[in-house]
Amino acid sequence: MNQKRILLSLEESVFSKNSDEVTRAVQAGAIDKILPSDIFKSLSKGIERAREQFRNGVYSIPDFLLAIDAYRRGIGFLKDYAVDITANNTECPPKVVIGVVEGDVHDLGKNIVAAVLEASGYQVHDLGRNVSSEIFIDALKKTQASILALSTMMSTTLDTMKALIWMVRKIFPAVAIIVGGAPFDMDLARQIGADGYAENAIAAPDETRRVLNNISTQIGFVA
Repeated sequence: MNQKRILLSLEESVFSKNSDEVTRAVQAGAIDKILPSDIFKSLSKGIERAREQFRNGVYSIPDFLLAIDAYRRGIGFLKDYAVDITANNTECPPKVVIGVVEGDVHDLGKNIVAAVLEASGYQVHDLGRNVSSEIFIDALKKTQASILALSTMMSTTLDTMKALIWMVRKIFPAVAIIVGGAPFDMDLARQIGADGYAENAIAAPDETRRVLNNISTQIGFVA
């Protein structure tokens, strides 16, 4: 199998949710000495095609999660063999701290968003559910993340989220903040001080990219 066919097989295997075939293709790529960056690009093309199918309603949530599993299988193989998949990149992937705010234990939506962001090339630090404001602040300090993604499914935790956003604004003015969950629309997101709102998991990468670019532009303008 030549290199072009291997890379096409990788892309197609992720798109078709075939984790076993991803493993075979990545192994063949390693044997054929394909650049890790090229393998990573093919995996990313596959998950982007799957994301488009999800966006258009062709893939269900279970379909898309299976595609993400296939993508992760390929990325995991590269990491297991100590390959730097960003070797040819000039920038590190943006870091995201994500979690469900204190007082809420509903994390299914957050888990899907975290997986989608990771599959879209972000470096995700998932803090889980019922996370205190102090833990969020500490995670931002340790990771130096540029994005904070907050989730809640309950209106009773909105005051907690608003207070957390206020703290983050004071301590980390360059961090872009995105929110999501059942109580939200864009107006409410703005009212509590967030930079953006993701209506669903599939919208999260584009909205995250948008708010991150906006923050970067504002900082550049102020400087």
